[in-house]
Amino acid sequence: MKVNDEAASVGRDERRLLAVLALLKGEAVNHVCRQYNISRSDLYKYKRRAIAAMRVAMRDHRRGPKHPPRRLAEDKERRIRTICEREPTLSSYQIYRSLETGAPCCPRTIQRVRKRFSLPRLMKRATPKFKAHRFTEAEKNLIHQQVKAKLFLGCYRLAWDLQNEYGMRISPSTAKRVKRAILAEMNPRPAPMVWRFYERHHPHRLWHGDFLEKVTLTYEDRTAYQLTLMDDYSRAYVFCDLYREPNLNTTIRALIAAMRKYRTIPQALLFDNGSTFKGKLLSTFCEHLGIRLIHSSPYHPQTNGKLERAFRDDMNEFYHRRKKWIFNELRRELPAYVHYRNHVRGHLALGGKPSNIRLQEQDFFALPEVLERLEKYAWRAIGSRKVGAHGFLRLRKRNVFLHPQLQGREVNLYETAEGLQAESGDGRMFRLPKYRAQLRRAFHRVRDADNQRLSLTQIYQSRSDEDSTEMLNRNTSESITEKCVPINENRPRITVAL
Repeated sequence: MKVNDEAASVGRDERRLLAVLALLKGEAVNHVCRQYNISRSDLYKYKRRAIAAMRVAMRDHRRGPKHPPRRLAEDKERRIRTICEREPTLSSYQIYRSLETGAPCCPRTIQRVRKRFSLPRLMKRATPKFKAHRFTEAEKNLIHQQVKAKLFLGCYRLAWDLQNEYGMRISPSTAKRVKRAILAEMNPRPAPMVWRFYERHHPHRLWHGDFLEKVTLTYEDRTAYQLTLMDDYSRAYVFCDLYREPNLNTTIRALIAAMRKYRTIPQALLFDNGSTFKGKLLSTFCEHLGIRLIHSSPYHPQTNGKLERAFRDDMNEFYHRRKKWIFNELRRELPAYVHYRNHVRGHLALGGKPSNIRLQEQDFFALPEVLERLEKYAWRAIGSRKVGAHGFLRLRKRNVFLHPQLQGREVNLYETAEGLQAESGDGRMFRLPKYRAQLRRAFHRVRDADNQRLSLTQIYQSRSDEDSTEMLNRNTSESITEKCVPINENRPRITVAL
């Protein structure tokens, strides 16, 4: 049989498809068999296959994958189902935590397993059998009136009186809540204190001072203290040093060093309530110079928050960069860090500029003669004492040797930055440095302290000098103000920043 050119050009499968389509169009069977060279039986066989395939193709199929990925294994699903049946009160998160570590499931999978097998989630508490008791408005008013009339009674007495007199079911806790509400209404709480941000408008108007107490020395097993004085307007460190055992005199010496360095006297000082910042000597020193001494509110470090925030930067940028905290090394490298912080490091409050930019706006300076005599303003009169036998003086239950020639005479005692000073009537001066530490009597060392002899050494300087007498008898703030004279309107005035 001769094959058509078109039928010969296509493949076998394509030829079968065309033959079935021609047969379905209604062409004669003999004509289709001769055209595509297919027998009658094969043609009907291909027709049946095509109709069956078309029926399968016309069916609706479910969208998505036939086998979802990451399907839970049967053994794991059985284990989760067993736990859910044994502990129906546990949540999916509790069941997940009870499984071994690294289990390939999540609480959401446990919820799906419960839903798939219709496993209930029971509550731990039983269903209440009766409705909770609720007071009516009339009962509430009655309870409020009775409790308000008997505020002097306790919660149990109030509950018992209401139960016995009016037959009301009321618990002591309910009576207590009503009593608290009445007391709060009668005595309302004061409004919370509102704290606000502050900033001085000129340099050296306010100095913040505090100790950084987080520097634990490596080989000494003790803490070093970083005393810092910061200017409020410029955020600059006007003083920064490290100490082992700071005291009140340390603070005064630091203030004197900062005043001489920047040739000024601050208007106010802000400290916390530590013992190194609260003392009569420091208060008198600030009073003599006309400085306002401010202490922050107890348990509110935000008052001195600028310096507290600066301490956090010091820990991150200076101390944590060193593996070992050696006292001498830290003290030697600290000035370089302070120079970087004042001249290079930018501050967000200053728009990224260093602190030195604002420090240059200083236009008031103290007189040199005032700066030279700053130590003389750090004094406080304690009182007069009478010298006992053999020249001994009784101080804080201790015998301190003064001089045998002063037996029976009165001496004036003064507390200064250098220590305790005693002045006789003829102008002789005696000094005991670090007298607080030396006169401190430890309870378990009383006998050793009594055996230790303390003596005041004579110094060749008297408080009866002309300068000292002028400072004692004249109001210091007025004398400083009198010496503040303007020089030229175009130049900064040589005066004290008050």
